[in-house]
Amino acid sequence: MNWLSQIALIIVSALVGAWVTHRLSRYQQRHAFFEQQLREFYSPLLGLREEIRLKGVLRVRLHATSDEEWRRLCEETKAMHNPIEASVRLSKERAPDFVKVIEYDNDQLRNVILPAYRQMLAMFREKPYLADEETHQYLPALAEFVDLWDRCLTKTIPWEVIEKLGPSEKELLPFYEHLQKKHDELRKILADGKA
Repeated sequence: MNWLSQIALIIVSALVGAWVTHRLSRYQQRHAFFEQQLREFYSPLLGLREEIRLKGVLRVRLHATSDEEWRRLCEETKAMHNPIEASVRLSKERAPDFVKVIEYDNDQLRNVILPAYRQMLAMFREKPYLADEETHQYLPALAEFVDLWDRCLTKTIPWEVIEKLGPSEKELLPFYEHLQKKHDELRKILADGKA
């Protein structure tokens, strides 16, 4: 009877060991997947979003300040001896400097901001397995936003249609909120070791 209980104890120990090993392996796989999601999908998307946001904040500040300074310069011409001549000279000499602000922003839209949005789309295309199902629901809004901008810039859509359909970043706000939430959730899971 003693050897029978020893065999039973060995079998039970082996089963418990296998169960613990299986659970540990599953934990490690989940942890690795969450880490991959964070490193290769959610963090890069959020980084692109933040870069776009910061450029937008600066753009708004620059435009507001440029507008304010242009108005100030125009007001100064009104107080001059010959306001009409001063206004013409101001437009001729200084307007190009102020127009460059707008030209730079247009170039930045074409060469930096839209490519960043295209990178976001490429991540969905290249690594769809890393996006949660909930994240995939935002893909159509992102794709439409980029396509509308492409059509606007290539002037392949009538202005009246652009005015009605956008593109408006407002449509992407739920996506941005979701990205931040998912990113923070994954970081917390990994930091707490609760994969």
